[in-house]
Amino acid sequence: MTQLLSEMVQTVLGWLFKIIGLRQSVRVLCHRAFLLTNGPECYFINVTNLSPQRDAEVTHVWVACGNDIHVLNPSRPLPRRLRPEESWETWIEVNKVPPDVREAVFDLVRVRLSNGRVIKSKKNENVPSAGFVPGS
Repeated sequence: MTQLLSEMVQTVLGWLFKIIGLRQSVRVLCHRAFLLTNGPECYFINVTNLSPQRDAEVTHVWVACGNDIHVLNPSRPLPRRLRPEESWETWIEVNKVPPDVREAVFDLVRVRLSNGRVIKSKKNENVPSAGFVPGS
């Protein structure tokens, strides 16, 4: 009973902090697409700071599989500070991911923030057919 009450209090406090802007909220989405019309196929990892008032700093991005694959993209150096409601994206080529985890990558990407918090990705289901990479 005490555990349940504790979880309820944490949930309510999380909602309150989010409402008043004290809680840091970051979303990580992943989708598969081509970098350019004839470029390599990649997994694109989009990180959005949903906090209306707090910055978020991304320090690490990786694919959490048997041997973690760190996303080290010279075009998108880390660490990266995101202002409130700012989006940033990086990518890793599909051929750098083992074939047996390629279909699961959408849920295997991890992003570490400067406060030590690790956020899990979700598959991005609403991707435009063409566009720009945020944070260039």
